[in-house]
Amino acid sequence: MLHRALLLPLLAVACATPDIHIPEGEQVRAQRDLAGGPPRFLRVACWVGPLWDDTDKLFLTDRPTEEVNLVETPGGRPIRPPAFERVLPPGTPVRIQRIEFPGTFTMAERVLVSPRFHPWVYLALEGERRPLVVVLPREVKSTEEIRAELERFLSVDDPRPALAALPPEARERVLRKEAAAGMTAPALEMAWGLPDRKRIDRPAKTEEWFWGNHRRALLREDRVVSLERLPTAPR
Repeated sequence: MLHRALLLPLLAVACATPDIHIPEGEQVRAQRDLAGGPPRFLRVACWVGPLWDDTDKLFLTDRPTEEVNLVETPGGRPIRPPAFERVLPPGTPVRIQRIEFPGTFTMAERVLVSPRFHPWVYLALEGERRPLVVVLPREVKSTEEIRAELERFLSVDDPRPALAALPPEARERVLRKEAAAGMTAPALEMAWGLPDRKRIDRPAKTEEWFWGNHRRALLREDRVVSLERLPTAPR
């Protein structure tokens, strides 16, 4: 792996111009419609840790470190985020402070080894001086797409009653972001986050849930039958 001191100038050369996908008018609309307002609640359990080299901010994600591919070397090898500090449980109240898009001046102010080319959503968490940052896909083009991405993490409805209603063992697993056979579909969703896609077989009463190309769960009649880590090709 490249030494960090050698990596920085290479990244500076390779990443000179931001690629803006969302029009300026949509940026203004997203700020107006989504920032501020009443508190939201974390819909699922989320990892929290440093935003790569930007230690003044915290990175919020529902994916484990090995599945996060937001920063790369010029050769295309992923730079994983630092170790997570803790798990925030479903129902944690947060506020959307602002949405920041990767314009030229914004890019200049961002720490080099961070997801500099992505839109960032800043969240305020009571008792935490550092803002939490949700990193959006670079390809988002509208307020609706941003809203859909945020709804993977945030909800206007508090899920804490649903969490409290789970059996004690399942609740403890959710709080550790762990999944196990026998969990209900809502418990699995709170633990691992919303799947990227589902394959539903209604006659068999089964569903397959997939998180990228990394994880798969088989459910029958809304209960987890099996969990699988999928093999990935080396990069």
